[in-house]
Amino acid sequence: MAQRSQDFTTLQSTLQSGNLSAAQGAFAAFLQDVQKTAQMAGPTGIFGPGTQASRDLQSLGSALKSANLAGAQKAFATLQQDIQTSAPSGAAAPVNHAHRPLTHAEIANNGAAVLPSGATTQSVGAILNLKA
Repeated sequence: MAQRSQDFTTLQSTLQSGNLSAAQGAFAAFLQDVQKTAQMAGPTGIFGPGTQASRDLQSLGSALKSANLAGAQKAFATLQQDIQTSAPSGAAAPVNHAHRPLTHAEIANNGAAVLPSGATTQSVGAILNLKA
């Protein structure tokens, strides 16, 4: 699954740079990774049949196949958002706790670190590594 996360990052960077042919190659590699892990996860995985992420992946593939870079970039942004939305509540990346006394807020939350407003502990890479 680490390879899937790496290929997702490569796909993202090639789309951001506007390199259509590299994005098509990165998509092919990412799609292979998804298909491998989908076989292990079955229909309940993030890219299982009928899931929003699966539909987003199809839209991205169609845009890339038709050489529609702007459409591919939009489809990728939607895919990325839907992956983050579909993460289970326990899929947050671990918070790095420094050795320090707990604050009152952390004690009130049973020792859980309180993140600044707007901060997120979930990254798409972490989610892709957790969900097949």
